[in-house]
Amino acid sequence: MASSSSAPLPLASPSSYSDHERYFISSGKQISFQPIPTPIYRLAQTTESIKTKGTLWQLNPSASDDPSTTGNTFDVVSSLPLFVARYDSPLVSGNDSKTIYWEFEITSLGYSDTLASLAFGFVVKDAGSEAVASNSNGSLRPYDQVAAPKSLSGPSVLWNSTDGGVYDNGAKVPDSDFQAKVGDTIGLGITFQFDPSVPMVPTRDVNDNPNAKAGKFSKSLDSKGNKTTRVAEVKDLVAVPTRVFVTINGEEKGVGGDVARAFISGVTDVFPVLVVSGPGVGGKVKIGEAVNFGGEGGLADAQLAAKGNTANAGHKKSKFSKVFKIPGGGGWFGGVGMGSSGG
Repeated sequence: MASSSSAPLPLASPSSYSDHERYFISSGKQISFQPIPTPIYRLAQTTESIKTKGTLWQLNPSASDDPSTTGNTFDVVSSLPLFVARYDSPLVSGNDSKTIYWEFEITSLGYSDTLASLAFGFVVKDAGSEAVASNSNGSLRPYDQVAAPKSLSGPSVLWNSTDGGVYDNGAKVPDSDFQAKVGDTIGLGITFQFDPSVPMVPTRDVNDNPNAKAGKFSKSLDSKGNKTTRVAEVKDLVAVPTRVFVTINGEEKGVGGDVARAFISGVTDVFPVLVVSGPGVGGKVKIGEAVNFGGEGGLADAQLAAKGNTANAGHKKSKFSKVFKIPGGGGWFGGVGMGSSGG
């Protein structure tokens, strides 16, 4: 996790994922989180969770006198990312955009006599953060260790319940004030946009599982029967423009400025992260078909992915998604003619 020194750590290299993992990433199903580093707080499944399509976790609040949470903060990261740079970058897929999004329905924000707050959003992992995150005590730290909401796993963009602000790696984005209270559902999304002034990066085709049978794993295949996925090499990835937005009870609100572009730019994998300070914070984590928001990156895209069309879920289709030839005969863009070995 992030060091206390001023020098930033290098970011983790983008990963490749199996075809069934790519399905879970696209559809938002079965996304789990690291264990919370105090046994009092729990992310649990309920009857509602089991019946809900997509991912729904109930955050059960701690008692007001729990010594492991009073005055302390923890952050936990999801098991799989929602943006996979080697597959999802618009300069790999050729689509106009790729939007990732998730929500938190607030049921409790602490107790009247004890400070508590919620922050949630996205993180890009520091290189080596996995080894620390596996430690059950790895992310519990005093309030004053960070002056503002910030993940210890790496650079983060977070919505903060205390002031409704969006925090870009610990710095509040100017003029961001998106207040939400108990009973509200707050959402955070990022759209990665195609830049027509930048050449598409070279890609190759990865064969998806040809033996997948009917069932949840076969839904990783495109609904039209396509069984390959474009993938780029890490060294070829190029930054793209991004846009951050907030929703409150389904109403979208734009966030101004170049938020998080220093670390969230389409060249890194991006994970959901939940940050809780103090006791008594509770609510529902919603990803995929569990979300309420129907706009880009929300429920409609999740439902598309759940039907098996993972190639287009979260994407806005573009005229650029056809095959491109590199000038001078140097090969092909768009996943053609560059091999079909694993990703």
